[in-house]
Amino acid sequence: MARLHRPPLFLAAIFVAAMAGALAATLLLLAPRGADAHANTQVGGTLRIGIGWLPPPETPDMRLYAEEGFDLDLAAEIARGMGVRPELILVAPDDAAQALAAGEVDLVVARAGAGDGLRRGARIVETGFESGLSIAMRSDRPLASWADLKGRVVCASEANRHGRDLAQRLGATVKVERAPAVALMQVRTGECDAAIHDRVLLDPLFTKLSWQKFSATLPALEPTSLVVAVSPGNADLAQAVVGALRDGTSPERWRQRREKWASTVSFEVYRDQVAADCH
Repeated sequence: MARLHRPPLFLAAIFVAAMAGALAATLLLLAPRGADAHANTQVGGTLRIGIGWLPPPETPDMRLYAEEGFDLDLAAEIARGMGVRPELILVAPDDAAQALAAGEVDLVVARAGAGDGLRRGARIVETGFESGLSIAMRSDRPLASWADLKGRVVCASEANRHGRDLAQRLGATVKVERAPAVALMQVRTGECDAAIHDRVLLDPLFTKLSWQKFSATLPALEPTSLVVAVSPGNADLAQAVVGALRDGTSPERWRQRREKWASTVSFEVYRDQVAADCH
């Protein structure tokens, strides 16, 4: 009986086909859930993330600053956890639900209160961060109540839209600064009567000895949570976000972030104030 000889080229074709199938199966396992609904969010693709504020490309004296909250940090963490490239798109908070519905973004990272319209118009993933607004002011002449901000100068960072709105509603003159450190430094130099920020970020700052003279505050108002919003029908993408943030939303992880924020901002205030005193 004659032996059947298969040409080497035939065997090579079988091997290549098998390897291609294995690679495709591996990529399917690695692809984020919901990739069928958003082809651009496949591994190696791009995730379009709506953000309420984007930092300028350049800063005065090329100095870097810690930002007001953790929106940008969470956006980067989500993209990294999903294995995609983040594309940050400026989306006004009031337009977030509409931007999701129109497909302009894949998700939005934003602050939302209990009755915020975003909660009704989107599927929400909680991140574990929540805070009301409070202020930092001099301890030797503190204001007695929020109503006393009327007619006072209050510093707020560019990213802190919620804080600026609250101060304006209370009748304060709002002085907008590039970053939290700049706003807080103005309290130390006397250019602002108070600086408005998240209370859970001010608390670790106030434990530092160098801030005891500027640690007077008021009860927190208007709490909001940091959330990730996706379109209501995209449960798969919401689940992929949960997976990407699984290791970053515990109380301990948020405590570490708050402590790092306070230490960084305190150093930035010292750096800027020393530089100003030297000129």
